[in-house]
Amino acid sequence: MKVLVSADTSSLLTKDVLVKNGISVFPLNVIIDGQEYLDGVSIEQDFLYDSMKANKVIKTSTPPLGQVVEYFEELFKKGYDKVIHFTISSKLSSMYNLFKTVSEEYFDNKVIVIDAYSVSSLMLSHVLYALDEVKNETPVEEIVKTIEERKNDAYIIFVPENLTSLKNGGRISPAIAALGNVLGLKPVIALKEGELVKDTMTRNIKKTFIDRVNEIKDNYPISKYDYSLINFKGNETIVESIKNHINSLFNEEVVIEGLIPINVCAHCGPGTIGLLITPKINNISLSKYL
Repeated sequence: MKVLVSADTSSLLTKDVLVKNGISVFPLNVIIDGQEYLDGVSIEQDFLYDSMKANKVIKTSTPPLGQVVEYFEELFKKGYDKVIHFTISSKLSSMYNLFKTVSEEYFDNKVIVIDAYSVSSLMLSHVLYALDEVKNETPVEEIVKTIEERKNDAYIIFVPENLTSLKNGGRISPAIAALGNVLGLKPVIALKEGELVKDTMTRNIKKTFIDRVNEIKDNYPISKYDYSLINFKGNETIVESIKNHINSLFNEEVVIEGLIPINVCAHCGPGTIGLLITPKINNISLSKYL
C-alpha cells in the first residue's frame, strides 16, 4: 500500500522542513485587511509583524471546501492509496472537522485525518513519527493508535509580550487585556489536551521560563524528550538566556530553535515566546530532521 503523510503549516518549525522530509503541505491562511495570504507561500513573519505594528486587521479562516477536495485529488492522482493528514488542534480551529468531512464525503475515508491536538514542534513530532512508521510499512491503524497515545506526552507554554492580539482574536476580553497591559502582566498560556488555557500571570518572562524548566526537567529527561524554543519576534536577549540555561542544565547544546507558525502568530502577536518539550521520534531527536 502506498501511503503519503500530509500536514498543514501550523506544524512548521523551520521553513520548508516538511517539504525537505517528503511530506505534503497544505498552507493555512492569514487575512490582512481583507487580503488573503498563504503561510509559506505568500507571507513570512516579517510581513505579518509589520502589518500588526501598523494596526491592520488580522484574521484567519478555514479554506473553502473545494480547495481541500482539490488538494487531495491531486495527491491521489500520484498513485497513493491513503493519505495520513494532520490538522492543527480541533480546539484551536475548525480545520479538523472540515478535513474529516471531506474525507468521509469525497474520498471514502481514504484520507486518515488526525487531530494533532497541538501546533509547531509537537505537531511536527507527530508528523515525522508517522513518516518514519510509513517508511517502516507499519499499518496505518497502528500509527494512529500510537499517535493518540503520545499526544499528551509533552509540556508546552507560551508567553505573549502583551494581550492585544489575544484580545483581537477573541481569546480574552478587552477589559482584561487593558488591565493586563497597564499593569505589565503577561499570561502564561499552557497547551493542555489540545486547548490553550491560562496557567498564571507574570511580569518577568525570562524568570518564568527558567523557573518552569527547573521544576519539570526531571520529568522530561533529555534522553527521551526534545526541548524547543520558538518565538515571533521575541526579545533576543531573553530567548538567548533561556536557551543557555536549558543547555547548561543538560551540559550540552540541546535546545532546538524555531519560529512560531504564521497562523498562530496571527493570534498570539509579536514578542511571543514558547517552550515545547516533546517526545523524541523513535528515540531520534527532532533536530535530525531539520
